[in-house]
Formats: sequence, C-alpha cells, structure tokens
Amino acid sequence: MPLHLMAASKSDVGRQREQNEDACYMHIVVNDQKSSGIFIVADGMGGYHAGEIASQIAVNTISSALQNILGPTSSQPTIRLKGKRQRGRGNQANTDPAKTRPLSTELASEENDANATLQLGESFILEHYSERLRQAIEEASEAIVKYGEDHREAKGLGSTVTAALVIGDQAFIANVGDSRTYLLRDGKLTRVTTDHSLVERLVEAGQIDREEVYDHPSRNLIYRSLGAGKSEVEVDIFTEKLRAGDALLLCCDGLWEMVKDAQMESIINEVQDPVEACDLLIQRANENGGEDNITVVLLRCVEG
Repeated sequence: MPLHLMAASKSDVGRQREQNEDACYMHIVVNDQKSSGIFIVADGMGGYHAGEIASQIAVNTISSALQNILGPTSSQPTIRLKGKRQRGRGNQANTDPAKTRPLSTELASEENDANATLQLGESFILEHYSERLRQAIEEASEAIVKYGEDHREAKGLGSTVTAALVIGDQAFIANVGDSRTYLLRDGKLTRVTTDHSLVERLVEAGQIDREEVYDHPSRNLIYRSLGAGKSEVEVDIFTEKLRAGDALLLCCDGLWEMVKDAQMESIINEVQDPVEACDLLIQRANENGGEDNITVVLLRCVEG
C-alpha cells in the first residue's frame, strides 16, 4: 500500500539569541495516491544579518532545484536518446557487451520516435535522485559564496544543511555540517547522518564518549559547511526505504544539543500529530536552556 506523508516544521529563536539564523522548508505533493516531498533544515553562520541570509539562500536554492522532479511518483526518471531508431526486418539488436547499458529495454515512445526514452533501472533511479539532491546542495553553496562576493559585509557567510527528498517510499537524505536527520522506526530513534564536526571526530577516535559531546567546549566547531568562501562542498548522501509507521526528524544543533536522543524519541513516540510534536520538541529545548536557535521538521509515513 502506498505511503502518505504528514509533516510539520517550526523554527524558534531560542532563549539566548537575538535573531534566528535558521531556515526550514517542507513541501509535499500527492500524485496517483502516492506522496513525495522536499524537507530542509539549514543553520546559518556569519553574524548579524549574514547567517540568516545564508540559511535562506540554502533553503531557496535547494527547494527550487528539486521542485521539478516532484512529478507523478508512479513514473520513473528517464533519459533521452538522440537519433532515430532503425526499422526493417534486416535490423538486429546490438549484442556487444561493451556497448550495452544496464538499462531496461522498454521504450516509452513509438518505434520511430527520434527521441526515444528509456526507463532507468532501480540502481540508476537511486543514483539519479541522489545526484540531483547533491547537485542542488552544491548549487546552494555556490549561491552563498556568490552573495558573499557581492556583499563584502557578509563575506564568509555559510550554513549547515540537512535535507530529505522523498519519492514514494524512497528517501534520499543529505547533510553538510552538524544539522541532523534521524529515522524513527519501530519506536527507536537512530541518526542517519554523520556530523562534520570536531567532536564527532573525537568520538570516532575514541578520545571522548558520546555523552561528552553535549558539554564539550568545541562542540560547535564544524569542518564542512555550505559557503564560507568555498563554493565546492562535499555532500554526504544516504538512502532509506521508508515503511508505514516511520518518521524522519530533521533538526539543527539547537535542538539535539538541548534535547538528547532518548528524550526526542520519547516525544515523537508519544505525540503522533507532527505539529504538536514539533511544538513540544522546541518547548523542551527552551526548557533545557535554549542556547541556540531551534529548528525542526518532522515527517511521518502512514498507509495511504
């Protein structure tokens, strides 16, 4: 049975900041009783009036770049083949393995169509959407750098980002920096993304425990972001096959540093309505100190 997506988003300035440098976005499209969507959280850096611009550029660029692929989820991405197909009894298929492609041989157009279309196989579908998501984030980084070049007062502005592109029951998840995406499945919350931060490297090296991250003096130092004077960015991409009952939580460090994973898991399990769950997550973050801006996008998958 197809999945139906329910989502909510919320951003809050927190208790210790004067302005909100975060941005978020969510958009769901339903075609043929199947849902697809784009979900983004960005955490800007760069000081007054710069961080908030960087995060908004990230959200606007990524969402704009991905909008045109939220078509009918029943159709597969295709490639256009140049040239006219030959007709006639004497024609034979090319059987040279070196010249064949691992694509399905179903043609979506008429036999004499000069621009025949081939549907992509499953592995190519995963690669196609993963690459589209990666390119969208790379474009965002370039746009942030360009803004910094055009506005000297904002030079060096940057942003973290985590984004989820959901096509039917397949999720394509990306992150740069320390904004995170979590998956809740069978009541257990697990992190999908990996932080690009100093403390994450210290944890991986066994130099500090996972619990020490929350109080570490260098917990906000990241080594990868959009912009920050570097148009080229390395993007991590993850794929998840979604099931009914799953939830995706996208958030900035202003949430996960204030509300530990176990508490987030409890809230998402107990509060089914995405709007109420987002409200409660932000409330808890503020109750625990609200040291930074707090932004969350919560997506639930239910049977259509």
